[in-house]
Amino acid sequence: MQDPRIRLFATILLSAAAWISIHGAILTILWWIVCGKARTSIQSFRSLFLILAIPGVMGLAAVWSGGDGLSYFIRISAVLIIASWMYAERYPGELLDVGVWLFGTRTGFDIGLIGELSMASLDTLAKETNRISVALRQKGAQLTPRIIPAVFSGVLIRQLNLAHERAILLTLRGYTTGGTHCPSFSSTFADWLTGMFSCTIFLYSLIAGDYFIISGSTFII
Repeated sequence: MQDPRIRLFATILLSAAAWISIHGAILTILWWIVCGKARTSIQSFRSLFLILAIPGVMGLAAVWSGGDGLSYFIRISAVLIIASWMYAERYPGELLDVGVWLFGTRTGFDIGLIGELSMASLDTLAKETNRISVALRQKGAQLTPRIIPAVFSGVLIRQLNLAHERAILLTLRGYTTGGTHCPSFSSTFADWLTGMFSCTIFLYSLIAGDYFIISGSTFII
C-alpha cells in the first residue's frame, strides 16, 4: 500500500474491528493475508511466535479466571498483526506527511515529528537488541533471567541518551513549535479498494459486536 493516509486509516479501522468483534478479528486476519502482504510484516516463525506469545499468555489467564480466553487471544493477536504490518510497510517521514495533511503545519507538524521520533527510537531499539543477540552468540552465552536486567537496563540508558541528544539538537536548531512541510502522496486503485474493504469489515464488526467477560467484569472487545 503506497498511500500512508489510507494505510493509517485502514490500521485504525481494522484494529477497532478486531477489538469490537470476534468476527471482525477473523476478517481482519483474512484481510492481512489477502491484502496486507503478510510476508512483509512476518518473515519468520520466530517473529510470529513473538507476536502471539503475549496474547497467548493473557488468553490462558482469561481462561483461568473464567473468561473467554480463545476470543481474547484471537482479537489481540489480530490487533498486533495489523500493527506489525503497518510498521513493516511504513517509510521514513510518512507520519510527518500525514500529520501535516490532517492538522496543518503547526499542530500536525508537532504530532508528526513526535511520531517520527518514536518510530526512530523503535528502529534503534530493534538494532540494539539484534546487536546484543549477536554479541551473546559470539560469547557462547544465552539470554537468561539472571542477565536480562543488565541487558535491558543498558538498552534503556542508551535510548534515554539518544532522546536527550535529539532534544539538544532540536534546541540548537531553534525549534519551538510547528514547521514548514509540503507532503505529497501517491495512491493506486488497489489502495482505495483495500481501504474500502477495511471500512466494510469495521462496519460489519459493529453489527456483529459481542462482549468479553472476565472475572465478573464486562468489556466490549
